[in-house]
Amino acid sequence: MRRLKNFVVCFAALFLLSSCSSVFLDSTNTNILEVLGKQKTLDVQMQITRGDGSYAMDLVVDIRNKVLTVIGSSFGTRIFTLYFDGNQITEGPGSGFPKLLPKRLVIDDIILTLVILEAFETGLPKGCSIFTEGDWQKIYCNSQLIVRVKYKKMFDKNEQVIIERLHPKYLVSFVISEVK
Repeated sequence: MRRLKNFVVCFAALFLLSSCSSVFLDSTNTNILEVLGKQKTLDVQMQITRGDGSYAMDLVVDIRNKVLTVIGSSFGTRIFTLYFDGNQITEGPGSGFPKLLPKRLVIDDIILTLVILEAFETGLPKGCSIFTEGDWQKIYCNSQLIVRVKYKKMFDKNEQVIIERLHPKYLVSFVISEVK
């Protein structure tokens, strides 16, 4: 019963993020998957913090044949599968992706975790720019801070990426391990 409760709470948190704006999945960015680089499969532990709540999920992220695949699971149960071909997000097998959950935002945050932000600077939507302040990369659109991203190499060769979205305010942390 606790597993079901945690699962429902995790999706509720993601649902609350549905009004977030996407930064990179914009019609002006047609070559987004080319920036992600070579074919790879990653294990990703995701933790979302909003207010006093914190929710975790495991992801498998696969980049292959110009398609980004994201499989989300909780307590060993596949929750969703998303495919992104650079233009469209489609849904695959899983126990049920909530209709109001922003698939675009999930894909957008995954893309932010996989790239060096400078690679996007020329492909940002019109009116957006990237600035560095300490360890944080900040993305502004129309002079408003939209998102902050921090990349950190960990001692075990994993990477941690922290994304802070500001409207609505939430923090998502990804720990990324490449599957050999």
